[in-house]
This record gives sequence, C-alpha cells and structure tokens, in this order.
Amino acid sequence: MADKLLDSGFLNNTIQKYANGHDLVIHITDVEARILASTDSGLLGTKNSTAENILKAAHPAAIRLPKRGQGGNAVYGVPIYNKNELYGCVVLQGQADTASRQGEFIKISIESVLEYSDYSHSSDYSHTMETSEDRIALIAKMLLEDTPDIEKLLPLMTKEEINPNLTRTVICISLKFKNSYDANGKIIPGRHAGNKPVLAEAAGKLKKSHHLNSQDIVYLYDKNTIAIIKSFLPSSDPPAMYKAIETICEDFEKTLGEFNEFSFAISYGNLYQGIQSLGRSFNEAMEIILLGQQKMPENRRFVLEEVLFEKICKHIYFTIISKIMEPILFKLSKKDGRIPKKLISCAEAFVDSCMNFSEASKNHHIHRNTISTRLEKLKSLTGLDPVKSFQDAFVIKMLAAYIRQNYPSE
Repeated sequence: MADKLLDSGFLNNTIQKYANGHDLVIHITDVEARILASTDSGLLGTKNSTAENILKAAHPAAIRLPKRGQGGNAVYGVPIYNKNELYGCVVLQGQADTASRQGEFIKISIESVLEYSDYSHSSDYSHTMETSEDRIALIAKMLLEDTPDIEKLLPLMTKEEINPNLTRTVICISLKFKNSYDANGKIIPGRHAGNKPVLAEAAGKLKKSHHLNSQDIVYLYDKNTIAIIKSFLPSSDPPAMYKAIETICEDFEKTLGEFNEFSFAISYGNLYQGIQSLGRSFNEAMEIILLGQQKMPENRRFVLEEVLFEKICKHIYFTIISKIMEPILFKLSKKDGRIPKKLISCAEAFVDSCMNFSEASKNHHIHRNTISTRLEKLKSLTGLDPVKSFQDAFVIKMLAAYIRQNYPSE
C-alpha cells in the first residue's frame, strides 16, 4: 500500500472526521483486508471478512443487518483504488444511508491523497506548490474556472483538508482604487490606484471575519477583485442560507467601509452543491454588481432582487427586443434621436410605488401632477398605461432596464 495510507495518524484523522456526529463503526484495511485503522482500536492488525469479500468482488456492496435490534442498519464496504489497482477497503457499520455516504467520502479522501502523492512528484509541480497558502490560492483559482479540473482539484483540496462536498457560493468584491494626493496635488507614492499592499490588507481583514471558517477561501482574483468562496453544510432550507450570506455581505461592507483608498461593490452568486459550478457563481455575482452599478451607482451592496428586471433584460430574447423594446423606443425618440429618460424614469418610479400616485410622489420627490402629466404623455406616444395594465407596467420596467443597459450616455 502507498506510504500515505500506512500513516496511521492520517487514517485515524480521516475516520474521526467522517465518524463525528454519526453512530458508525469504521475500519480501513489494506489490500489483504488487514485493519490499519478503526474506531475499535482492539481490532487493528486483524483481518475483516467483509473487506475480504469486497476486495474479491472489487466493487461496493451493502449488507442489511437483521431487523431485530438493528433498525435500518447495514454493513457497507467500498474498495479503494489507485491508478486502477486495488489498494484497500473501507468498511462501515451503521444506518444504511449514512454508512454508504460516509464510506464514499472516505474513499474519495484516501484516493485523492494517493493521487496527490503521485502528482506532487511529477515534473515541476513540487516547485510551484511550496506552501499551504500557494496551494489554497491555486485551489481558489481552479474552483473559479468555468470548467475546473476535478482530478487535479481533489488531491489539492484533500491536502488542505477542504471538503469538496459542501454547498458553496462566491461573494465578489469589486474595488475601484482612488488616487491619494499630498498638499501640492501630487500622488502619494504607494497609495495610488491598484495598490497591492492595500488590497492585501483588505483581504487580511476579511479573513478575520467570524463568519468565515477553515473551509472558506479569501482569494485575490485580480488587482481589483476579491473573491470569497464561502461554504455551508448541506441544508434543506436554502432561504435561510441566502439570508446568512446577506448578513455576511453586510459585515464585509462595514469592514471595507473603513478603507479610504478605494470604493467598492459587493454581491454574491447562487449556491451550488460541490465544486463544479463555482465559476458560474462567480460570474453571477460579478454580473449583479455590473447591473446594480448601472441602476443604483450610489450603492455598495447589491442583491438579485434589486436588479431582477436588469437581470431578465440582460438575457432577453432578441424577438422581444425587436418586436417590443425597439418599436417603443422609436415612438419615444425625439427628432434628434435622444430618448426622454425623465419620462421613463418617472413611469418606473410610479410602477415601483405600486401604481400609487401619493407613494410615488413621496418616495421620489416628484409632484403627483407631474407624474400624472408624464404618464399621459407616455400613453399618448406609446399606448402604455401602467395605471390600468399590469402588462404595461411590466413592459415599462423592462424598458427602463433596457435603456440603462444600452443607452447609458444619452
């Protein structure tokens, strides 16, 4: 068996990690079915009959225990491979679903360590991965790729004891550095745009957040972006998880608000199980920031709900643009081609206030008579009447988002 597998400390730590919180008996054996590590230390060195059968069959199997006194318990065994060769076996006894699930996790952990051992001795890999910090940065970089290399990722994550099976999201922070000037109007050296020490200091403060744990990664994605890969235990209550993310973002906003060297925007992407879709979560977060800055440039923290119409409009079908949006804009456009944005923004304010004139006037500081006049003008030009038609109200929201995205300077 590989040297790493013979390390009893590693095997015992693995057993404790996956037995914790579960009523399981766990054995890890070598290729001859001898127990190398176990929750029952008195069995070390003995042969396990279930392991012998699993190794002989060379595939996982579960054996239901007698119902009397055993409930839904079973003995589950799964072989361990390295380079397509048998290297040992994991045997678990306990509740059937838990035993099979934890058995697969242990198998993946050990096989990943074996693969890492082989990979770390290949070509120049050992020279590029000298420290844990280097490895964690590489893990983050690979996780945020559109198509991560899972075979390379798993050994690295196992080495750093990062569980690949958790639920994760990516929180993105986009920074815009300011220039600092002295009394003579000259830029102060070391405090100008894109300053690396300031970026590292900001990342360091975020790492100290009590919301983060050893499974989370704070990564300097580029000179203007910090990505936090935040993990959660699997849950049947996604809304509660999203609420927790928003609380974390609020805390990060306060932390970053202490810096005068940059302005920033923060958002987060969708939650995904496992490690294959975190690049998508990163892209979602960055898109929400972009859309949010177009709609609410004074804000620093953005959530999907605030830019829902912008998000829909960003991915709208071309037929809707050509059949609905552009014809309306043609009717609205003045002779010089300019779009009367005040007309649209007023109508949007009315829709955002639940089609209530008094609320729109109070919330947006526009006299109700002005709102009424502008809505009549919009109706005469386009036929859109949000007072009487919900569909027209929806079109107005989409139109406002479309103008922000495609006609920002007009």
